[in-house]
Amino acid sequence: MNSIQFDSEAISPSKVVCIGRNYVDHIKELNNEVPTSPVIFHKPNSAISNTIILDSCEELHYEGEICFLIQNNEIVGLGLGLDLTKRNLQSALKAKGLPWERAKAFDHSAILSEFIPFSKSPEKLTMKIYKNDLLIQEGGYDLMIYKPQEILKEISS
Repeated sequence: MNSIQFDSEAISPSKVVCIGRNYVDHIKELNNEVPTSPVIFHKPNSAISNTIILDSCEELHYEGEICFLIQNNEIVGLGLGLDLTKRNLQSALKAKGLPWERAKAFDHSAILSEFIPFSKSPEKLTMKIYKNDLLIQEGGYDLMIYKPQEILKEISS
């Protein structure tokens, strides 16, 4: 099983639960409609990695993510992630009305940092991603449609 580091300990999550379409700007960028409830999908344990592995000639898109470690229905850890997507495949699958796990849940598609203990309120969390000193993505709690506690309640159901 693949593992993450949490407070210097290796933990092997069974899956990564993801929330899609949670930022209006990204929804507009992809010409999607704003959801009326959280869009939930998951990545299996085999998707977890701390290294980008390019084993395909298919173009990969990436999005930075604020990641929470959940234990016993509580947020206990905080990390950063890159969500990798085979965007052309995802578009083709969506156009046919098919599930898009093949485009999102492939091996090594969830690149995760080390997680640190987190027990504070997430309202001040923000994330910025730079590529060659150029800001390419910025987001945080204030831009989320569904906030962490709402998401936790939804995935717990």
